[in-house]
Amino acid sequence: MPLRPLGFGDLLGLPFRALRYNRGVVVGGPLLFTLGATAMLTLAAWFAFEDASMLFFDVAGTGGSPLGSDTIALLIAAGVMMLLADVLASAIVAPAVARGILGERITLGEAWKAVRPRIGSLLLLYLYAFLASVVALVLGFFVAALVGSFDSVGAAILAVVIVMLAYLAVVVTVMLVGGVARPVVVLEQRSAGKAIARAMRLLKGRYWWSVLVLFVAAVLIFVVSMVIGQVGNFASLALTFAAPDSAVVLGIAFVLTMVLSLVVSYVLTYSYLGSLFTLLLVDLRIRHEGFDLTLAEAAEARRA
Repeated sequence: MPLRPLGFGDLLGLPFRALRYNRGVVVGGPLLFTLGATAMLTLAAWFAFEDASMLFFDVAGTGGSPLGSDTIALLIAAGVMMLLADVLASAIVAPAVARGILGERITLGEAWKAVRPRIGSLLLLYLYAFLASVVALVLGFFVAALVGSFDSVGAAILAVVIVMLAYLAVVVTVMLVGGVARPVVVLEQRSAGKAIARAMRLLKGRYWWSVLVLFVAAVLIFVVSMVIGQVGNFASLALTFAAPDSAVVLGIAFVLTMVLSLVVSYVLTYSYLGSLFTLLLVDLRIRHEGFDLTLAEAAEARRA
């Protein structure tokens, strides 16, 4: 990347360059976490389906729990895996992007060594984001109930608007601050609370500009995910025409195309946003701290 403050187009385009430059980490890391979580979730869903189907043969009418203890354990493990995948898939991208700025490539093992000691702080950061969203939702409903106590249609509409706007503002802020704080936790080895405080300081004066970047990035990801989903639908339709009389083939084709579409969409989201937030952190540090000089010195030392 150019060692200068990044423009709007730079922040949107450079993550794609990061995907190509170090695929093993920027794509491979999120893919590994997503496949592991998807496999566990698929296994848990299969066991749950098998347990539920046994209800149709419960002629004795025992009325026991439809899910066995093994299935419940698998569902819990799948939930934990999905949480870890969501927390770690974008975090593991940060070391690769940061080193890639200086023209260095790292392995997935090296990226994992940087992320592994920070798992506790990353999970705490995730918990803070969840609590902030819940508090915002509760406060929004409280205000809506207060306004809605006035017996009029206008007050009811105003209450709904207040809830939606308040919750949207908090969600966007949580996504932005949390997204910048995540590479701070990994790259600067700070605690969750200190990373949030640092992200908020760096975003001062650049908040709305960063929100615009995040909004356009989200639209890009949405459009690409929709295209991937349509390709999956066409592939499933093609298999349907190839074997129209086989229910097994149709079922397998549907599940495979759906799972593959979801995996590709999630990997793209984690890889792109992980790269974007890391680059955004670097840009903010350049603007506030003159970090481009530090990067230039490091690049010069590397060439020497």
